[in-house]
Amino acid sequence: MNKFLPLIQIIFLSAVAASWQPFFKFVEAADTRFVMNLGQYVLEHGFPYVDPFTVHENLQLVAQQWLSGVIFWEAYKNFGLDGLLIVDGICAATLILIYWRLCLFVSGGNKILSFALSFIIGFLMASAIVPRPHILSTVLLLFEVFLMEKFTRTEDAKFLIPLPLLSIVLVNLHAAVWLMSLVVCLPFLFVKNFRHIKFLLAAMVGIALCGLINPYGVDAMTYVFRSYGIDEINSSIAEMHTPSAHGFSGKCFYAAEAFMIFSLARLKVPWRYIFLSGGITFMAIMHGRNLILFYLLATFPLAYIWHDFSLEKFKLKRVPMMILCFLLITANTAVNTVLLKEGFDDLSLSLKILLFATIIFILYILLLLKVEGRILHPTILPRKNLSLLVTFIIASGIFIASLNTNKTKLDETYSDAIKFLLRTERPENISLYANQGIGGLAGSFGIKYYIDSRSEVFLPANNGQKDIFKEYLDFSNGKIYYKDFFNRYDFTHIIVTSDEEAFLFSQLSDDKNFRVIYESEHVEGYEVIRCRIFVPSRKD
Repeated sequence: MNKFLPLIQIIFLSAVAASWQPFFKFVEAADTRFVMNLGQYVLEHGFPYVDPFTVHENLQLVAQQWLSGVIFWEAYKNFGLDGLLIVDGICAATLILIYWRLCLFVSGGNKILSFALSFIIGFLMASAIVPRPHILSTVLLLFEVFLMEKFTRTEDAKFLIPLPLLSIVLVNLHAAVWLMSLVVCLPFLFVKNFRHIKFLLAAMVGIALCGLINPYGVDAMTYVFRSYGIDEINSSIAEMHTPSAHGFSGKCFYAAEAFMIFSLARLKVPWRYIFLSGGITFMAIMHGRNLILFYLLATFPLAYIWHDFSLEKFKLKRVPMMILCFLLITANTAVNTVLLKEGFDDLSLSLKILLFATIIFILYILLLLKVEGRILHPTILPRKNLSLLVTFIIASGIFIASLNTNKTKLDETYSDAIKFLLRTERPENISLYANQGIGGLAGSFGIKYYIDSRSEVFLPANNGQKDIFKEYLDFSNGKIYYKDFFNRYDFTHIIVTSDEEAFLFSQLSDDKNFRVIYESEHVEGYEVIRCRIFVPSRKD
């Protein structure tokens, strides 16, 4: 059995990483939509240099996520939303397997520690595995760190050869984070070995030169300097905020950070670990969007620090415990699906089979406990109850993640409104105002709109015209009178809901210069959410 253990661990970690994804719903529709729109446009028309999606004319554009868009669009076109979940699952499994191999290498082969770290980190990162370019770029950055760690330990320069190739892929997948391919190299320069430094500097030059191999050249490589550190973006975009300890993910982050600090203080560790973990931790504290980088790039030094960790009493029962944990997680998938989403009859056949297998397995374990005697006996507790406890903890987090369904309802509300418009109007004849989160959705129907979630695209440093993002914030905050705003743009239709833009909803409803041509509503708790399409009276 021992010779098959690595294969079993690979299968188990991959399966667990993938099985967590359905709990974290497709809540990134706004950001994912415009990326997919970009991928579709590139495949059909080539690389855009002027924004083709909005009502604004001649906005300069660096399509810095074009390759990610192609991947997501192809997955969505062929398999629908399930295709995006497949991409999520593949990325999650790839990340956790690279992380596992990295921990195994750093810890000197401590299999129990490496597996435990990978299992925990896999769960902590699960909420960040959504169909957006960062999951693809994170795979490349983690693989780059793995290669540099191999080079540092072995002094074999062959591990640096793939780095320029990774640079080419990264700058086309997600140019905004391309600079990180150089940043993560810096901690590995802190060694007392001139040959090591010389080879790594040469690799960094290769990374920089290969970054030029993209449709936008230097503009893509320097995209980050024109797009981040903007006060308006940092204050208005949730993922740019500092992680809050009031939320579940924030509590996990600060607990993990505290454990990292304690561990680093435990013994003398290489400087590269201190600088890498410290730098990535600082990035995560600055912006919550960097939490996935923290979990994957900053925590693997724990495998070095705790390399002497041992738990021999679990050795003989590792495989049954892994199987049990996976089956119990699957059971949670089925139960939560029944309770929170749909009925038992709507479950897929595979989930039904695994659910029944789990019940049988649990009954078998309970029978063994009854036969062997006391549940808390020292030879029984590690083999049986610990796996149940671990699964319970995982299930609790999964249950919390399953509760966020509002975004899905709102997407359906806007989709229904847009589909109503397209019954009588051609997409090219529509000039639409909708809030920032819905722009990408409207664009997927071929409709031109005012703004979407690509906040940095609407900055003058990127679009070469004006600060549309600030204009939108001023309008949303009431600093620009709504009549003055609509007089600036020749919108044919305006979609507003009573919850996201309540003041504008009320103003337009009372304004005789606007007429309602469509209305829908849905109930959220004790609140009725209304959606209306307004048209200026002069457009009737």
